[in-house]
Amino acid sequence: MDFMNRHFTATGLIIKNDSVLLHLHQKIHLWLPPGGHVEPNEDPIEAVKREILEETGYKVQIINTSNTNIKKFKNVISIIPPHTIFIEPINDIKEGFHEHIDMIYLCEIIGGELKDDSWRWFNKKEILNHINESYNQLSDIYLTDELIHLCIELFNISEGVT
Repeated sequence: MDFMNRHFTATGLIIKNDSVLLHLHQKIHLWLPPGGHVEPNEDPIEAVKREILEETGYKVQIINTSNTNIKKFKNVISIIPPHTIFIEPINDIKEGFHEHIDMIYLCEIIGGELKDDSWRWFNKKEILNHINESYNQLSDIYLTDELIHLCIELFNISEGVT
């Protein structure tokens, strides 16, 4: 039986004023939210906060989109669960074909400043305008269908949160 090489990753969708922060990923030419690999000895919450700070300059807090209350026991703590988990196929020139197990969180800015202009705020209307154009490489805004639907879902949730 062949096993797929898998990497754990964490992604944060930052929603602010009915907009989501994305950047054009240079390697794969898609607009994506900040995120990256979970490092050894790091939990996914630490990973997504670190990745967002490194990539954008923003400090964030995680918004709990689940019905799970965080608990502390004698020797165990629970952490905020991701909003969703995607298993994403990745075809990397260096590492070859593998999958990312991507834990996706809704995040809110609590400090910092945007470090460069490679990031762009997409409002809800812009995202909705591309719902029928996912994976359209001829479009000036190249978004995947899963990102479009996830953004819409999180816009709806954040309207009651932020």
